Amino acid sequence: MHKKLEPYVSLVNFLADFLGSNTEVVLHDLTDWDKSIVAIRNGHISGRKIGAPVTGLALDIVKSEIYKEQDYKVNYKGMSAHGYTVKSATYFIKDEKGVLIGLMCINMDCEKLTQAREVIDSIIRIGEGDLSLSAAEETFSLDVNDLVRNNIDSIVPGNLDRLRKMKKREKVELVAKLQDMGTFMVKGTLPEVAELLGVSVPTMYRYLANVKKDGTE
Repeated sequence: MHKKLEPYVSLVNFLADFLGSNTEVVLHDLTDWDKSIVAIRNGHISGRKIGAPVTGLALDIVKSEIYKEQDYKVNYKGMSAHGYTVKSATYFIKDEKGVLIGLMCINMDCEKLTQAREVIDSIIRIGEGDLSLSAAEETFSLDVNDLVRNNIDSIVPGNLDRLRKMKKREKVELVAKLQDMGTFMVKGTLPEVAELLGVSVPTMYRYLANVKKDGTE
């Protein structure tokens, strides 16, 4: 763990004890992408534990450099590994030079509150309405394989088995989009994508070379 993150471990416990068991508190060390979670409380919310990798949102934060303009991101919607909605917030931890070294994330389980709201809506509703939830911004990953599958599913939802039947052009386009999402910044993701696409690792490197050559990155 980065030494500057050590004081935040007690903050994880403080927030978890105060907010209760329906709120997950996570500390990410961004110096180790594939095992970024260094402290976590109430991990049953997402099913994660210490040693789990970064999320797609974390990769997006690094790529977009939003942390240079603001100190945190709050009140966005996430999706747990169990498929229910969580209300999330992320605090950007930076060193004295402004380099992003960690994230403090809070994820509140809203499943019971959502159910209660639906019951209340069904009682007071005057006409038929659409109570469907909007698309989630983040899906939590238990390991690198989950991270890859979640990112691919966000691009081409459906059965992953059909990826092997895609044409070369389609595979290169998929790789380009995964590159834009920062997927390959996490160690171990490239071989996993290669396996899902039914190509060799050297072929994956050629795809990435094509992406950079075409200016897709």
